Amino acid sequence: MLKGIIRNWPVVDYANHSYDRLSQYLTSNHTNEQVGYIYSEGQQGRLFYNEDFSGVNYQSYRATFSDVINKILKHSSKDTDSAYYMSSAPLKRHLPKFLDENYNDFLNQSANPNIWISNKITVATHFDVPDNIACCISGKRKFTLFPPEQISNLYVGPLDITPAGQPISLVDIRNPDYQQFPKFKQALKQALIAELTPGDALYIPSLWWHNVESLDHFNVLLTFFHDATPPHYGSALNSLLHGLMSIRNLPPHKKHAWQSFFNHYIFSDSRQRDLHIPAERLGILGQQTPEISNALKKILTMSMN
Repeated sequence: MLKGIIRNWPVVDYANHSYDRLSQYLTSNHTNEQVGYIYSEGQQGRLFYNEDFSGVNYQSYRATFSDVINKILKHSSKDTDSAYYMSSAPLKRHLPKFLDENYNDFLNQSANPNIWISNKITVATHFDVPDNIACCISGKRKFTLFPPEQISNLYVGPLDITPAGQPISLVDIRNPDYQQFPKFKQALKQALIAELTPGDALYIPSLWWHNVESLDHFNVLLTFFHDATPPHYGSALNSLLHGLMSIRNLPPHKKHAWQSFFNHYIFSDSRQRDLHIPAERLGILGQQTPEISNALKKILTMSMN
């Protein structure tokens, strides 16, 4: 929790003044590119699946940045069950001058910030692969975070049929059904709760599950995703998907055997594991350079073809 770390940003000052001043500031230098936004009715702001999991409980549209802001602003003075949500709009594309006036040295220069704007909504518990610094500009936000190892207590939905690209917990955190999801009580014992007000920021580590509640009528958040993992390492999520295909449905004795191999080659300390092999003969077991990664990709490509 980085309390008040962006309180001196001009945009936060506008947010503290009024929703109108904030919206005027945001729309004063936007480009004319359209952005995607979500509209939901009668769901109490919970963005989720529909009843039979064949789709989602909201509709997706596109409009100009200022049109979406005006739709949200129109409902900012009253309680409503209509949810409007602009999610993950690239800041440099839509508000190219924003960072000239609102920036901090602690933010990584290579990070590509996104802006999220809504009225009262709840984004279901999910994870992101990169690290993230979430900066609260307007409205109160409540983050409920769970360590990665709580995955088995979160009742995660499908990996490939998701509301917004990431798998989500099926538990309604505002009203959990403990009969249907009894292990969620264990997850809550490990939960961390952070409540952000304008000017605050929150560091969310890679793969930490987080539920996000936007609690006011006009909420604005910036996210600065950054992954320090060298790009030539490839995607660990792709490895998980490959494991679903090639390992998950094997007979138990084979799965147990492969678990031993993964523990040995992937999760053990390689500095101790490979001392018996001459360093010049480690091959793909050696330090993972771009050249080693390319060699592994060639082996994988040939085997999958």
